[in-house]
This record gives sequence, structure tokens and C-alpha cells, in this order.
Amino acid sequence: MNQRIFELFDYQDGKLLWRVSRGRIRAGDEAGAVIPNGRLYVQFDGKKYLVHRVIWFLHHGECPQFLDHIDGNPLNNRIENLRAATKAQNAMNRRVRADSSTGIKGITPKGKRFGACIYVDGAAKYLGTFDSADLAQAAYAAAANKHFKEFARV
Repeated sequence: MNQRIFELFDYQDGKLLWRVSRGRIRAGDEAGAVIPNGRLYVQFDGKKYLVHRVIWFLHHGECPQFLDHIDGNPLNNRIENLRAATKAQNAMNRRVRADSSTGIKGITPKGKRFGACIYVDGAAKYLGTFDSADLAQAAYAAAANKHFKEFARV
């Protein structure tokens, strides 16, 4: 990141706004475009930047290696929805995978029952097999809250 960000951008209500007019872009226009990975990018001085990282830099004058969207929505770039995180903390706050067979984070079908598993410090911790998805989800939620604290997503 560089100091040019302060010359080029303003922040308002979770949006990054151009401070200067450039070609078809007018001062006050929202900056950034959504690309296929679902994130907002902005380009200036020949480089692409993630909008949430530019917003963090505008507020803090530096940017950590990892930023986390607290609500898991990569398009919600309100400064109060962003927090510095480690790579592991960022992973703790991930949403359920799109290819999940149950649609519930940490839960897999085991015949007519449901298994619950959580990864802590890179190692799988098996939480047990339960008669219902709700019971398995409760076990996952308890473990996530214990191990991941404010980064738990259940």
C-alpha cells in the first residue's frame, strides 16, 4: 500500500469513493469492481488492490497481512466489519463450504446419523456422532466458541 491512497480515495458508509476525476470516472463515484471471486478490487497506478484493504489503510495508515470480514460478506466493507486477523483466524470465520452435503459447517452425514468435526491448530478434532443434525451442530458450535472465540462462525 502507498500514500497515494490518501490522494485518490475517500471513505463513506462502507464505500470507497474516488476523490479525483480520471477519464470516465468522476470524483464521488464509487471505486471498485466485483470480480469472479466475489471480492471488490480497485486499480490505480498499474496495480490492483482489494477495496477492503484500501479502506483499512485509509483508516489506519497501514494494512496487516490478513483482514477478516466479521459477517463473512466480502462486499460489506464497512470499517466496523473489518478486523485484523491471522491466516488461521480468517479460516475460523469461513462460511460453510458450497459443496457441503449437509449445508452445516463441520457436520457430515454418517448413515442415518451426523458426525461433527472441527479443525483446531491444523488438526481434526472429532466431536462425535449424533442422532440429529441439530445436536451435531450444537456440539460444533460449542467447540467453535471454545476454541475460536470471537472468530467462531456457527
